[in-house]
Amino acid sequence: MATQYDVCIIGSGAAGGMTAYVLTKAGLNVAMLEAGPRRKPEEMPVHRVRRWNLPHRGLRGDYFQEYLEHTGFLIDDKKEPYGWAGKDPFQFVRVRAVGGKSLFWAGVTPRLGPEEFQPLDDYDTRWPLKYEDVAPWYDRVESLIGVSSSGEPLGAFPLNNGLPPLKPKAAEHEFAKVCGGMSRGLKMIPVPKAILTKDHNGRPACHYCGPCWLGCDSGSKFDSLRVFVEAAEKTGRLTLIPNARARSVEVKEGRAANVHYYDTVARSYKDIQAKVFVLAAGAIESAHILLNSKVANSSGLVGRYLSEHLYASIGGYLPQLMGRNIRNEDGNGAHSFIPDMTKNWRGKKFIRGYQIFPNGGMGETTFVGKHLPGFGQDWKKTIREYHTAGVSVLFQGEVLPYKDNRIEVDETLKDDAGIPGVRFHYAWHENEDAMFRDMMGVGEELLVRAGAEYLKPRNPKPMSYGHSIHYVGTARMGTDPKTSVVTPWNVTHDVPNLLINDAAPFVTAGNQNPTLTILALAMRSSERLADRMKRGEV
Repeated sequence: MATQYDVCIIGSGAAGGMTAYVLTKAGLNVAMLEAGPRRKPEEMPVHRVRRWNLPHRGLRGDYFQEYLEHTGFLIDDKKEPYGWAGKDPFQFVRVRAVGGKSLFWAGVTPRLGPEEFQPLDDYDTRWPLKYEDVAPWYDRVESLIGVSSSGEPLGAFPLNNGLPPLKPKAAEHEFAKVCGGMSRGLKMIPVPKAILTKDHNGRPACHYCGPCWLGCDSGSKFDSLRVFVEAAEKTGRLTLIPNARARSVEVKEGRAANVHYYDTVARSYKDIQAKVFVLAAGAIESAHILLNSKVANSSGLVGRYLSEHLYASIGGYLPQLMGRNIRNEDGNGAHSFIPDMTKNWRGKKFIRGYQIFPNGGMGETTFVGKHLPGFGQDWKKTIREYHTAGVSVLFQGEVLPYKDNRIEVDETLKDDAGIPGVRFHYAWHENEDAMFRDMMGVGEELLVRAGAEYLKPRNPKPMSYGHSIHYVGTARMGTDPKTSVVTPWNVTHDVPNLLINDAAPFVTAGNQNPTLTILALAMRSSERLADRMKRGEV
């Protein structure tokens, strides 16, 4: 007879790892399906591959994806295709490895604040949770994974608890000097990051060896593999099944009974049985599995309200930073940022807000030469002077949840296992356009006040749909089964033993990075699930 587990988790990223960690510690026998293989930390690109090693030298326009393609961590879109409606593509980044995208994130961990859970405007609906409902789990996640932060609240931006903050970089010091004089109430504070500034829970402090989004082989940055999956394995109660691409959940007599998955090594389909199933494959892929399964969708909202973040950037050069000695400044990204303070000036131009990341430093290479006239030795000398002075202002803004922003299953996009793929229907609206225009104005003001040689963009536009990789909202949370997919405890309304623990239940995207909230909600729902299973209620 096939083994029946207490719980089967689909996905091994942040949500899946946290779920496995909580449930195995509680004494439950857990199976975890991961579509990709298990890779070793030393296989991370951070020390093995540099930009000039890439086939297109990172000039293709999506060099993050090029890194992951080159090292085999990224999905092969030819084997697992997706599509989009309209002329503008949606950038769908899918990592295939135990640990998922947590292996390659930048570690930014702000909390959603009270105004994200309960927006002050009347657009759409609010979360069925308040900040106070989630705050205790924020505290515990920060303590568990290690978050560096000033612990300083600013406006509606809540504090983080944890380790000492990262120290500002030279360019960040320059921007911090001018923030206070802009009459917008701007202030730069340390970025909260799941990056260790001192040894923590058996993991070493960061030594700033390279960009965090290329992976961390020391374990100084949180990832699901080394913090959660390995700890769950040590309990002896986790069965990890890699190379297992979930196709569908089968429901019998109103309850989830098994998951049908494709073994990519054996090239055959298999089933796995459990008392409870938890989807944690990511907001898009969990909705994809539900749509292929034709379950938990009596509301008709699975796959809808897809949201993410609006990204934009402008840059220039600070004369006061020219000609410095070359130093290691391509470490773990921005150390300081400006939380959302847009309500100080946005008026009725747009609703919701955005974060600002003024940054700069010496990267692994420079593209300044294409902006400078000249030739020969004098030109090379000028390039060296400018290389130490490059700065940029990056913006991350909230995209409103629109019902028509969605995914659908497309039978013409079948993968190499015969599983129908997804097609995106996605567009930004007037609110995002107005927010983008405001971003450009604020960014130009910051650069000019800092004394930068401002590189005014010829045709300013936001980064592509999906560029943020912060996909949320495809199975929104609520108390009414007619207008939501899951309960405030991440349980699907239609199937009582099927949960969704990733970002699919998000009601709003907020302007903050989603991972800390994913972890807090996954811990919260998993602890309740473990308690209910022990009492025989599930």
